[in-house]
Amino acid sequence: MSNDDPRVDVVTIGAGWTAGILAWKLTAAGHSVVSLEQGINQWTFPDFSMDHDAEAYVIRKKMMIDITKVSWTWRANPGLPALPMRQYGSFHPGQGLGGSAAHWSAQLWRFLPSDFQYKTHTIQRYGVDKLPRGSTIQDWPITYDELEPYYDEFEYDIGASGQAGNINGQKIPGGNPFEGPRSRDYPNPPLVRNKASELFWNACEDLGYHPFPQPSGITTRAFIDRFGNQRSGCLYCGFCTRYGCEVDAKATGLTTHTPAALATGRYQVRTGVRVLRIEVGGDGQATGVTYVDCDGTERVQPADVVVSSAYPLGNVQLLLNSRGGPHADGVGNDRGMVGKNFTYQLAATPVKGLWKNRTFGLYMGNVSTCNLIYDFNADDFDHSNVDFVGGSQIYAALGEREPISTFMNFSDVSSASGSAFIKAFADGWDSYVDINIQGESLPYHDQFMDLDPNYTDAWGQPLLRLTFDFHENDRKLYAFIAEKCREIMRAMNPDETPFTAPTLDPYRIDVYQTTHITGGAIMGADPGTSVVNRYGQVWDTPNVFVTGAAQYPQNPGANPTGTLAALAYMAGDAINDHYFKAPGEILV
Repeated sequence: MSNDDPRVDVVTIGAGWTAGILAWKLTAAGHSVVSLEQGINQWTFPDFSMDHDAEAYVIRKKMMIDITKVSWTWRANPGLPALPMRQYGSFHPGQGLGGSAAHWSAQLWRFLPSDFQYKTHTIQRYGVDKLPRGSTIQDWPITYDELEPYYDEFEYDIGASGQAGNINGQKIPGGNPFEGPRSRDYPNPPLVRNKASELFWNACEDLGYHPFPQPSGITTRAFIDRFGNQRSGCLYCGFCTRYGCEVDAKATGLTTHTPAALATGRYQVRTGVRVLRIEVGGDGQATGVTYVDCDGTERVQPADVVVSSAYPLGNVQLLLNSRGGPHADGVGNDRGMVGKNFTYQLAATPVKGLWKNRTFGLYMGNVSTCNLIYDFNADDFDHSNVDFVGGSQIYAALGEREPISTFMNFSDVSSASGSAFIKAFADGWDSYVDINIQGESLPYHDQFMDLDPNYTDAWGQPLLRLTFDFHENDRKLYAFIAEKCREIMRAMNPDETPFTAPTLDPYRIDVYQTTHITGGAIMGADPGTSVVNRYGQVWDTPNVFVTGAAQYPQNPGANPTGTLAALAYMAGDAINDHYFKAPGEILV
């Protein structure tokens, strides 16, 4: 008996947000789409109706990939052995319908115009010697102006909230003065800022900086989105990051694109399955994928187009494990580029302040209730007299300060022990304010992803090996930004400053920093230096597309979601309008 499923036009690996976007666009045009998802089927009701359980979601990682079945190995440099990550630390990739976006924090960014022309911009302004030694910095094959209409469409489709700082070149007070020009303001006003951010805002203004509210993929008032969904405004419940949203205020594929695709009758999602590899014919084109179904049976899903729409680590592992036909080293890897330009972010807390006998209510709201400055992000400040490139956003305390995880981290604030520690925690857990950064991560020759030669997953496939550590440019950038954070904290006038971190520690995979891993299947204009083109189309296997942050040549100082969604919008239009009219050809 054949284990082949009926052929479809498109199969996606994963059923996260980019898969949902493509499914919505492609099924609306009459194409059949199947998504193969390793996690569970989940929806706002009933799955998120009673999910305020910090132990289950924050400590035990209920919505994350099961690392008893698949994990990743890590080493700091190519000369060291690599060992598997056996418990969650550095990053938290999700699984289940909706993917990582089902539990994201909803910080919603557009990248800056200079981010897309990183190499050219840096050389033109500072000269080629300004580029860090050993770095593989590249320009994107697309500009901000080309992507802006897709940013705009996505933000309005999901009911994004924020305050514009630049509309068609006109600077708008109260918004981010450094952002690229946008076509119009956000469809919803920003979330209410928390009390700690009021201190941060006033201190930044006193120092001559330019604070603005966090843009967010959260509706701030009752809103009917493009898909006809009636969405609630945010409840400021304090259970957001790593949780589903029980009132659909937080935009995800579950509340937007995926239901719209399912309503066409041409979209199917199979959950609880594991895709093993992309199958390739003798002509080098993909013929479909092989996967293990929920009963443990190996099956083949034939398709005319394959979309790898997993988390970046999953995308890279899948491409490298898809060895066959003319692609002996994996799909997309004929020129050895899969796994290159692996980047992360500088996500850290350089300083914390304590206000005795004052509380801030930081158990309410989520991270999007913070305020930020971009005065030291990217090239928003003159780098002529500093010995590094790049920058970082700086922002004040986040919400979601629930007791369990706060207790685990409170040793940073209090040096007390035993009963004194317990008293210090009880008295001060809502009385301290941290200043945080989210900085750039640049690519280097000695940081990459490949298949581990020693360790395999539950299906017998090699684990993905990560080779990564911070470099000298990261350390210099961090030290500069950390001093700016301490300057702002002094202006906020705390009673004490019980914690400072003036220097950047070496990277550790066992300590959570951010889930914003990028690279590994980067986009470019040249197949010799990239895996995919501007539409995510694989150069050496043109009926395979890759979505998500795996496409980024380097990682800016902002969350990746807005950009990966805009790129998926652009790719969906290109596949509909051009690819299916000339299957197997490279889109230009």
